[in-house]
Amino acid sequence: AAALAAASCLGRFEGDVLMGRFRGDSGVETTAASSPPVFFVHVMKSGGTTIMRNLRETYELDEIYPSAALDLAYEDGDLDIEHHLSVPYLQTLSPERRRRIRVYIGHFPYVARELLGGTMRVATVLRDPVERTLSLLRQMKRTQPWEDEPDERRPLATRPLEEIYEHPRVFGPLVHDHQTKIFSMTPSDNPQTYMDEIDLDHTRLVLAKANLAEIDILGVMEQFDDFLDAVETGFGWQIVRGARKNATPLADLTAVDPAFRRRIAEDNAMDVELYDHAKHIVEQRHPARTRGA
Repeated sequence: AAALAAASCLGRFEGDVLMGRFRGDSGVETTAASSPPVFFVHVMKSGGTTIMRNLRETYELDEIYPSAALDLAYEDGDLDIEHHLSVPYLQTLSPERRRRIRVYIGHFPYVARELLGGTMRVATVLRDPVERTLSLLRQMKRTQPWEDEPDERRPLATRPLEEIYEHPRVFGPLVHDHQTKIFSMTPSDNPQTYMDEIDLDHTRLVLAKANLAEIDILGVMEQFDDFLDAVETGFGWQIVRGARKNATPLADLTAVDPAFRRRIAEDNAMDVELYDHAKHIVEQRHPARTRGA
């Protein structure tokens, strides 16, 4: 289930490259090599796929990590979705390759930036944990366009959202205070992927909050357009507006029992607090925007 969920964005990325929709010879002038690369922490179901699709407007293909040609691995003809999202693999990139990369984007814990070393600018978007979780669960019920058969259904497709939520390969690695985990992992955790499970406590929450304050461009889904404005200005990214990708289809936006929403919020209390903190940081940095001015 975890690998299938992660494939939602990289499957589209891989498909676009193979279909020729990403142009490596675009002629677009890229960011000056002297400016630090960007490390974009892609929190699942928080707008990262839209960002990934837009990066081709600014960078050449080999300036983006992961590269379909260089980083994607296959096993028995199937995409190994965990290979390029592995922190140890990221650390094996050659110095020559790293000098070429202008932006890293993926479901990596924030600490991966530290483990890579060097100077980087960091960006991320956080999402209300209840809405993020529901979007993830709905995604797991859908057939994806890169599956071999059009009518192929996932093992979880026919199950209710509550049952998917409780699945051991979903709740622990992908849901439970997931955003707090992503921003509080440390080198001593020996992180392998974003799906690692660690013990979370108040100390971790404090660390996650402190790390958010260090991020160069922080966004929240409630003001996603403002985040796009910020990366356009701060990083020089060219963003095509209205090109939201991997969003939940309207047909899947069925009513959810309020009791289930409350359960998600209670189970992910640290993420609720972290998201409120993120909104506070965004408001402090851009008070006019957050007040609707």
